[in-house]
Amino acid sequence: MPEAYFPHSAHMNTQAFARFITVAALLVAIVGCSSPQSPLQPKTAPELEQAAIHCMSERNWECAESDWSQYIKLRPNDGRAIANYGFALHFDGNDQAAIRQFETAISQGEGTYDLFAAYADSLANIGRTKAAIDWSYKALQLVPSLVDVRGNLAKLLVHQKKYYEALALLAEFDQHLEAEGHPPYFKGQRIAIESTAPRRLPANDDQQSDPLRMVEFNGHFFAPVRIGESPVAAFVVDTGASTVTLDDDFLVASKAKYTIARVHAPVKIADGSVVDAKLVAIDHMEIGNYELDDVPAVVCGTCALLLGENVLSHFDMSATKVQGVNALTLHPHTGIPDATSVRGR
Repeated sequence: MPEAYFPHSAHMNTQAFARFITVAALLVAIVGCSSPQSPLQPKTAPELEQAAIHCMSERNWECAESDWSQYIKLRPNDGRAIANYGFALHFDGNDQAAIRQFETAISQGEGTYDLFAAYADSLANIGRTKAAIDWSYKALQLVPSLVDVRGNLAKLLVHQKKYYEALALLAEFDQHLEAEGHPPYFKGQRIAIESTAPRRLPANDDQQSDPLRMVEFNGHFFAPVRIGESPVAAFVVDTGASTVTLDDDFLVASKAKYTIARVHAPVKIADGSVVDAKLVAIDHMEIGNYELDDVPAVVCGTCALLLGENVLSHFDMSATKVQGVNALTLHPHTGIPDATSVRGR
């Protein structure tokens, strides 16, 4: 509970403060002798609520826990208050108790981004990483711009050896920022993950056969793609596009090896306009943990980064929807008959 507040006591010396306490004690004794002491009245629910909110604004978590606990006894169906009780417990480091309150609030229909994010954080703190990943994605479905949640989620994915899922998660956000003229936010974290992610996996590594998962953001699924010397970029999975497409600047910056199949080829882009493009065959492309050779692609000045059917057809693709989170998984076919090869790295 918060300490009692004495006006201007910060400026009293020790002796003056002692005299103040002595006088106050005498006054209490005199009042006590002259009239019966009235019992302390319990706080009402509104009073407890205001007190709890004040405690939280002061970051006095123990005080907030006490007031919210008492409030909930009076209003057991107030899901918002239960969530706030969970926040106080979470910030006080009591994650097990916080999780119980978060789960109660969610079961009563509470569903806000900060509730989901704090719940995910508490789950991660006690080692329930898979559940923490799921609830982090739920928080980002509500507010994709939560950079702290996105960054922490990438760390959880790396802990699970989902390096390329983490890279797609961060690259998608950075590319959106750069398209609006802002610097990338996660450049350092992406460099760190790419520096530690295995480029070549042993044949018996569990990740060799692990499907590549992509979670939907803003109506699109983003695949982690590396071409040439470029860092992993987020390509939109587009089953309506016949081939891979990319812009001229990206191809040049990647320093990828390629051959030109046709110099001038009119193509229709996403906005419906027709632009002049060239058709190329990219020597080598990596999609997550898989490699492809001799990949046909369309390149133009305004082309978006798209992963088209000529690549997607080499994978088994399945869709899932779990509690509001849409995801696609890719797993390569075996025994591909054509010239393009796909292999696990």
